[in-house]
Amino acid sequence: MIKEKLIPRILEEINSCSEETIGIRLPDGRDIPEGGVDHRVVFKTREAFRNTLKDLEMGFGEGYMRGEIEVEGDLEKVLIAGSRYLNSVEGKGSFSLFLFKAANLISRVNVFKEKRNVQHHYDLGDEFYRLWLDSSMTYSCAFFSSPDMDIDEAQREKRRIIYEKLQLSEEDTLLDIGCGWGSIILESAEIFGLRSVGITLSENQYRYVREEIKRRGLEDRVEVYLMHYVDLPRLGRKFTKVVSVGMFEHVGRDNMRTFFRTVDAVLEDCGLFLLHTIGKVHPQKQSRWIRKYIFPGGYLPSIPEIITAFEGLDFCLIDIDDWRLHYYRTLKAWRRRFWEKVNTVRSMYGEEFVRMWDLYLTASAVSFYTGSNHLFQFLLSKGVKNDYPVMRREFLKGFVLTS
Repeated sequence: MIKEKLIPRILEEINSCSEETIGIRLPDGRDIPEGGVDHRVVFKTREAFRNTLKDLEMGFGEGYMRGEIEVEGDLEKVLIAGSRYLNSVEGKGSFSLFLFKAANLISRVNVFKEKRNVQHHYDLGDEFYRLWLDSSMTYSCAFFSSPDMDIDEAQREKRRIIYEKLQLSEEDTLLDIGCGWGSIILESAEIFGLRSVGITLSENQYRYVREEIKRRGLEDRVEVYLMHYVDLPRLGRKFTKVVSVGMFEHVGRDNMRTFFRTVDAVLEDCGLFLLHTIGKVHPQKQSRWIRKYIFPGGYLPSIPEIITAFEGLDFCLIDIDDWRLHYYRTLKAWRRRFWEKVNTVRSMYGEEFVRMWDLYLTASAVSFYTGSNHLFQFLLSKGVKNDYPVMRREFLKGFVLTS
């Protein structure tokens, strides 16, 4: 537990790492430091202050949710300053507190528990996500190839890049593992005329995609199943292309090998697999607050863990791409849209839910801005594929500065 008398020194060290000054206000009204600061964390109750000193992750998170802790100024700037300070003193890319991590998704004990955990988050209701996601209901990192793109354009650009990396054509059969609200399987069928299959554990998403398939007249080309990935071989089918966007974080460290074995079993020889996942450069601890309140359980995989998970299988690495700052932009856009509809959200779920989600979206954005979290796209082929086109990167300028 941090002693109260150490707080002034800690604040000095935090502010030495920050371009803007941070202070706190104690429950008795005392300000530390006493002078003006750019941002101030206000502890409204002694219990919230004590709990934060005892356990920063849970104490601050729960106190903020309940309105017992406020931030006068910019919450994001406070989290960035704290993250930079803790990174400097711990010598790590991040630390174990939730404030400077993005969503740590689901670790699997068994299929039933994983389905329950997925539904805890994604079955909040389509109405909720429709309020602040883009028109395609895409709940994953977008790609801002120009600084003036809005979130709808950036999500379309993300999908375009995925299609290009997978070299999709009319002859392909595409599998989307964790298809969400179906943007990839629906759009790719319309654009390329291919056949696509999506699977999800969310009943809300499953019903939504089924309705969209009928509405768009794609019954002969698109299928969706309420299914766990381990059951994919039961379909008795193989696919030329497989994609998984924002789902691998749900798999859990102990099941990554099983996941890759399953992909190997359903992917045709010389087929391509694109894995789009939040991750770490090195293995790190996961967030308790996120696992309790946002995503039950969770594990964000590191690059070495992902590569080790398909070691010995017939996968050949073509490319690894990092979209870290694009996820920062994506989360900033989601948070702006969330606040545009905050009164509706408040009427649906209450004030504590609003504060919880605002903190989650803000802390997630900070985690990408400070380099704690990354967004990786791994492109693999089944077997060596020497006819794949050579990639060339483009330098994109200015998109972070205009956030």
